[in-house]
Amino acid sequence: VRMKIFIDSAEVGEIEKYISWGICDGVTTNPSICLSAGVKGGEEGMKERVIAIAKLIAPKPLSVEVTTDNPEQILVEARKYNTWAENISVKVTITDRNGGSLLPAIYKLVSEGISVNVTAMMTFNQAIFAAKAINDGMSQSKVKKTHYISIFAGRISEEHGVEQSQKILKELREWLDFHNYKNIEIIVGSVRNPENVELWAKSGAHVLTIPPAVIAKCLSSARTKETVVQFLNDADKALQQL
Repeated sequence: VRMKIFIDSAEVGEIEKYISWGICDGVTTNPSICLSAGVKGGEEGMKERVIAIAKLIAPKPLSVEVTTDNPEQILVEARKYNTWAENISVKVTITDRNGGSLLPAIYKLVSEGISVNVTAMMTFNQAIFAAKAINDGMSQSKVKKTHYISIFAGRISEEHGVEQSQKILKELREWLDFHNYKNIEIIVGSVRNPENVELWAKSGAHVLTIPPAVIAKCLSSARTKETVVQFLNDADKALQQL
């Protein structure tokens, strides 16, 4: 399976640009990203933007985050989001704010045929329990969709070093493959800089979620710019002498 890039944005123009570049395999959003993209009008405003993005990128996935950690309310919100577009994956954190497991809600959503993106995970153990809940949920559903387990590698690196984040990602991919888990993909979240992209692109993760600012830095190089200028100057001189 080829590695994918999800754009961390709710700005339609930005997403259209990356589609035209051939590097957008999906999009991730949350309320904060929507706010920074100028979305207004509360839930109706967010709904309108989400539907626009989902239509723009379809059938590629769009992750939309619930705004609650109450299990019953998670189910209500997720079911509602699921009606907005067929390519929506609902982001649910692995635990609530007190550390209580949200696996019951995650399992229930998957069993109902709703794609989930289990997010805010920092450990290997969290990820394998999420994968188990997703896998068992899929066995109860006739609807087969792709589901995601998001490792916040940037935050892991800040606390435990980049080597630990890489170790978790590599071992998690090996674990999924060894146990033949299907339709569950690893997302690397919390990507901070081009060095992160270079490292985690080789981790075995299925998806890198990258903010536009980091994409711009990945494509920029002072030496490349110097070389382009030299090529153009040399070409101009050569043409004058032909």
